[in-house]
Formats: sequence, C-alpha cells, structure tokens
Amino acid sequence: EKLIPGLNKNTSAALVESLKDRDPFDRAISAEVLGRIKEKKSVQDLISALSDTSKYVREKAVVALGLIADRSAVPSLMEALRDESEEVRVTAAGVLGHLKDRMAVPALCEALKDPSSVTRMKAAISLGILGSPIAVEPLFKILSDDNEFVRRYAAEALGRIGRPAVPALLKALKDERIRAHVAQAITNIK
Repeated sequence: EKLIPGLNKNTSAALVESLKDRDPFDRAISAEVLGRIKEKKSVQDLISALSDTSKYVREKAVVALGLIADRSAVPSLMEALRDESEEVRVTAAGVLGHLKDRMAVPALCEALKDPSSVTRMKAAISLGILGSPIAVEPLFKILSDDNEFVRRYAAEALGRIGRPAVPALLKALKDERIRAHVAQAITNIK
C-alpha cells in the first residue's frame, strides 16, 4: 500500500515547511506550534517569519520566539518593536521583558514613544522587569503620558528599578495624577 506523500515527515520539519505555506492561517498555526514545542532548531525560520506579509504570522512568530527563549532572537525582536502592526509591537515589547536581556533596553526605551498606548504600557512593564537604570529618564518622561495605565506602569517600573529611580520618583510625587502610584512604587523599594 502506498503512503500518502508528506505524512511520514518529522514534526519539526513539517512545521518549518508549513511556515512557507501560501495560506497565512497555516503559517500562523505552524509558528504557534513551533513555539509551544519549544523547537530551538526553528529559531532562524521564525526570525524569517517576522517579515511575513501577514501580521498574524508575525505576531505568532514573536510569541514562538518568546516561548523558545533563544537570546539570538533578541535583535530581531527589537526590530519587531517597529512593525507596522500594533499587535506585533505590543507582543514584541512583552516578549523582550520575558527574555530578560538588557540588550533590549534602548529599543524598549524608544518604544515608550510609540503611538500605541498599549505598546508604551508593555514597554514600561518590560523595562521594569529588566531593571536597568538607563531607563529611568525615559520612564520619568512618560509619567506625564495621557494614558493613565501608561503612567501607572511607568511608576511601577521605576519602583522596580529601585534606588537609581528614587530621585525621579520623588520629583514625580508632585503630580497629583500619579501621586498614589508613585508613592506605592517608592515604598516598595528595598
């Protein structure tokens, strides 16, 4: 009995091949599964998928790279912070915090200027996770953001950075809009 061609392929090879399928749904699902199975051999293929024409494929590739957690993807994920799709930028900002690689700090500081408040919020959260003093000034600047959540997460991020952020937090106590969040951030510093 003849086998149907392609059914005896290795799982990873089949998924990587499917990243090049004509159907964006198939490509997105393949990227997602490669991330779920944490297939390290697929990192370069997933990095290539960050240039896909479909924003859904790009977003799934960002998530997959975050799940695989291979630091070689960090420069490409930093580039994804400038994607035309808000969803891709938001996801990249979150994944870069999850990967905990301080190489991403300058790109995340730049993402604090993104037109999307959700991207700015995610970038602030990730900067808090990374805890780099380099982020103090950019985070201080967005304490005056129009979006309440961006202000709140910027204050929390400054609190997580700790002692290097104390002067900025003390200065921010003067702003009634963020006073409570700033006070909370200062009192959490050890």
